[in-house]
Amino acid sequence: MPQKSTTNRLFLWSAMLAALVAYPAVAGAQQSGAANPESCFAAWAATRGFALGAPRQSTPTPDGKSVLFLRSSARDTSLGLYEYSLATHAERALALPASGPEHLSVQEKALRERTRMTLTGITDFALSETGGRVLIAQGPKLATIDLPGSASHPVPGDGWIAPILSPDGTAIAGVRDNDVHVVDLATGADTRLTTGGTDTVTNGLVDFAAAEELERAAGLWWSPDNTHLLYERADSTGVERHFIADPGHPQQPPVEFRYPRAGTPNAKLRLGLIARTGGPTTWIDWDHDTYPYVARVVWRKDGPLTLVLLTREQTRELVVTVDPATGKTTRLLSETDSAWLNISPEYDLAGAGGAKPLPYWLPGGQSFLWAAERHGIWQLELRHADGTLDHAVTPPGTPFIALDDVDPATGSLIFTGRPDHIDTALYRVSLSGGADPAPLVDTPGLHFANAGENQHTILTDRVALADGTAGTLLLDTAGRTLATLPSRAEPPPHMPEVEFTTAGALQFDTAIIRPQFFLRGKSYPVVLAVYAGPGVKTVFRTPRAFLEDQCLADEGFVVVALDGRGTPGRDRDFERATKFDLIDLPLQDQVDGLQSLEKRYPEMDPSRVGVEGWSFGGYFTAMATIRRPDIFRVGVAGAPVVDFDDYDTAYTERYLGLPAAHPEAYAKSNVLTYAAKLARPLLIMHGLTDDNVYFENTVKLTQALIGAGKPYNLLLLPGTHLLPDPVLRARVDDTRAAFLKQNLK
Repeated sequence: MPQKSTTNRLFLWSAMLAALVAYPAVAGAQQSGAANPESCFAAWAATRGFALGAPRQSTPTPDGKSVLFLRSSARDTSLGLYEYSLATHAERALALPASGPEHLSVQEKALRERTRMTLTGITDFALSETGGRVLIAQGPKLATIDLPGSASHPVPGDGWIAPILSPDGTAIAGVRDNDVHVVDLATGADTRLTTGGTDTVTNGLVDFAAAEELERAAGLWWSPDNTHLLYERADSTGVERHFIADPGHPQQPPVEFRYPRAGTPNAKLRLGLIARTGGPTTWIDWDHDTYPYVARVVWRKDGPLTLVLLTREQTRELVVTVDPATGKTTRLLSETDSAWLNISPEYDLAGAGGAKPLPYWLPGGQSFLWAAERHGIWQLELRHADGTLDHAVTPPGTPFIALDDVDPATGSLIFTGRPDHIDTALYRVSLSGGADPAPLVDTPGLHFANAGENQHTILTDRVALADGTAGTLLLDTAGRTLATLPSRAEPPPHMPEVEFTTAGALQFDTAIIRPQFFLRGKSYPVVLAVYAGPGVKTVFRTPRAFLEDQCLADEGFVVVALDGRGTPGRDRDFERATKFDLIDLPLQDQVDGLQSLEKRYPEMDPSRVGVEGWSFGGYFTAMATIRRPDIFRVGVAGAPVVDFDDYDTAYTERYLGLPAAHPEAYAKSNVLTYAAKLARPLLIMHGLTDDNVYFENTVKLTQALIGAGKPYNLLLLPGTHLLPDPVLRARVDDTRAAFLKQNLK
């Protein structure tokens, strides 16, 4: 459920709009469907929020002389690979996307759904340790490029999933037909390393829970010396079978998914070590029953193979090292939290991809860096090789977000920190601690750094600043700007004029977006654009995060977003206040915040307030519309989770516990508990083939509303949790705006 990009608060839905079904019908839908194709919503959708054409995944090469990055054109989702030279300040194309449609397997589509990847073309690349070879992936086909040239060499075979380049660049490992293969790039020889792969027993692929909720994207890792591979074997035989049919294509059979609902079995995981030339697997030994989740795998040349394991309730975390020869594990450290543990952060809100995974072993393997929030905020720590604490590297006054670079020669590191609740900044601090971090780049707004590997002279900083500036800067390690990576993105025709403030007694971070031609003294209806759920913060000091909200505001609304309790970015207690109850405090906080704003801003009409959101925001919208009709006159709920018994284990159990142990938490957080009280107009939007928030959630809600004799409105999207088609996306936004306007006259 958590969004993978917090700066874009609504999902980019990847399906097609087929029909508008209403009970009764949505008034004005046909009129809104005739919207100008270059309306505000249309331009936003066609450019993906004016982000298409901007450099993505910008990564310095190991020699520090250039930067590789992916980029499309301004209204094209097909990515190519480019190199920017620091010496010449010029770019060149290394690989352009092939023409024609992509043909992806069900597994590859599912993996892209987990990472919210809706772009096409060359969607990923990897550099060898020296930077002399680049692996590029375009759908199931792979190729390599030998730098400094640009000639492309296809990798033998097709149907590759999750490919990885060996550190020395001599081989590629990947998954084909659910088994691990290695291709020697010098000879083209393909060696199948594992056997027994099936649709329910996969080797080398990440399991659903880790990919969707633990933000672990890999299920296959090279050893630092290039001789072995570690692979995940996931057995989902005991996981519930779900079948998703596409009503738009009834001649096609349903697609089977193994989906672990709360309280039901997860996939059973094992981690195995195998030589790149083949042979027997050495299985890693740990207490699988107590620690079923593998949250992180770190295997660097400076330290041992290290695992971060979690209990099912996610209240205990165990870090262990592994002896590759025997598979034996040794306890390094553990963390506990009575509510739940957040995993050590890897800051990647904008696809920067540069955060160093933790634990991070330092040269010599005698110490490592670790992060914890046991004192209420995230702090980076230096620990001895046996796991004992040496000292805190970052102070409590500068909350740690991500480790960006470690330079052993200077004894310092660069990290992303939070100077306040709604900005990020880059800092340098000594490994020895003691002194306050020195700001490297602290321009108000958001910063996403990437220093690449094996060099400490340059880094990229993908920015979305408070003045509306956006781009990817190339910096030296003193924070000086050396260049700006070339962008083809269209500039927005009008930058939102967002007022950042706080609301309510607890000073909730708040953004207010008014119409472009706002008239003081005039009363406006208010729309609460909401997420309000765990793991996602919506208010950052960057106007670009509110471009779509500006489109909605320009329809004649004042749009408000605020972060109440249960959302991250402040401290441990603020975030964990919603344990065992995902609705009561969040709903009260949003209402309190709105009411405090209405007292301060006379343009906000408290008698005309609507609410809208997607995913958890859709859940919140349904609850708010039903439970607080005194506040909200209308709601638009996208893909709402209705019954958390139907949502996945790793997310739901983290916040509500196990269903059998905490049935009252599930009942309290269930929309069906209150559905019969609906008294305000509610528009529900949902993709029929959604494999994240299954359509059964909306089916249950509509059945309950029909049974209670309550009218509702339904917009059917025959697709998944995403909708990349720009025309259809704009029509959905038009319909949403028309429904809000109709009911907030």
